Amino acid sequence: MSKLSKLINLSKRGKQISCITAYDASMSKYLESSGVDIILVGDSLGQVIKGEKTTHGVTLDEIEYHTRCVKSGLKTSVLMIDLPKNSYDTKLKAYKNSYKFISTSLADLIKIEIDTSNFDIAKYLIEKNIPLCAHIGLLPQTIKSRSGFRKYGKSKNEAKQLYDLAITLDNLGAKVILIECLENSLAKKISQNCSAPVIGIGSGSGIDGQVAVIYDLLGISFNKIDAFYINDRTLLDKQITKFRKKLK
Repeated sequence: MSKLSKLINLSKRGKQISCITAYDASMSKYLESSGVDIILVGDSLGQVIKGEKTTHGVTLDEIEYHTRCVKSGLKTSVLMIDLPKNSYDTKLKAYKNSYKFISTSLADLIKIEIDTSNFDIAKYLIEKNIPLCAHIGLLPQTIKSRSGFRKYGKSKNEAKQLYDLAITLDNLGAKVILIECLENSLAKKISQNCSAPVIGIGSGSGIDGQVAVIYDLLGISFNKIDAFYINDRTLLDKQITKFRKKLK
């Protein structure tokens, strides 16, 4: 059974899935030994590693470098990577850059941020058999001001648009749906109606799993963390409490 098949079976059995970022071999090895299901090489490295204000300056070469580092520390956890801003703005570029990681088994999942404007790119990648994590809701790569950092899906129209997008991506064959800062009841509804695991950040506890940046969990992040990212009390919190105790 493949890593992704095992991951899907976990959610079907009702087990909460944990997803935590790592950017080097030592941390990825430690997180895997702590039972973390998905290790994410996220474009968050722009903020927590490079010390920049946004994720916008992260390059594909930087993602590849850190992915190779993280891969060295892993045996069983699913390895997911972000495609950074401007690396998937056309179908061919998205496929070329995704294929580079998947064809060499450097990564197990490719994550891209999706809304109605680039849905066709997500559809194209799925049709080309790229194992895709579809990231919807708050999309850090497109945000230009602080007003973009908010809960999404509070209005009826926005909630319907996000729900329909998630269901369509699930029906197309997205392997994982990642929802960021969605209104909690909407997040739960999406989770209940998708066959793919639905994991999230700042979207409540009524979903299949939680996502976190390792430096945020350790309380040493370079950037201030918005409250709605850390208010969800889930199995991930318990796992990290154990993780922090092991560090002492």
